[in-house]
Amino acid sequence: MSTTLTIRNLDEAVKQKLRMRAASNQRSMEAEAREILTRVVIEPYLLPENIQPKERMKRALDSLTGIWQGRGNTDEMMRELRGEE
Repeated sequence: MSTTLTIRNLDEAVKQKLRMRAASNQRSMEAEAREILTRVVIEPYLLPENIQPKERMKRALDSLTGIWQGRGNTDEMMRELRGEE
């Protein structure tokens, strides 16, 4: 069963960051929003309860590994995030 969700009054800065995150993950904005919601709502409940906060943080950071791989140095990435050429 499919559900439609409409998000009104989304801050323009949030929309832009979602667009950039989606592009960096080679997904549509809709697919990226689905992924984010799924991770936030479902995945915390899938982790064993006895995992320490440091391990939870490590897993969260590990999930980001590779997103910027091959994208240049930090200065170039920051210019891209700000929408500068």
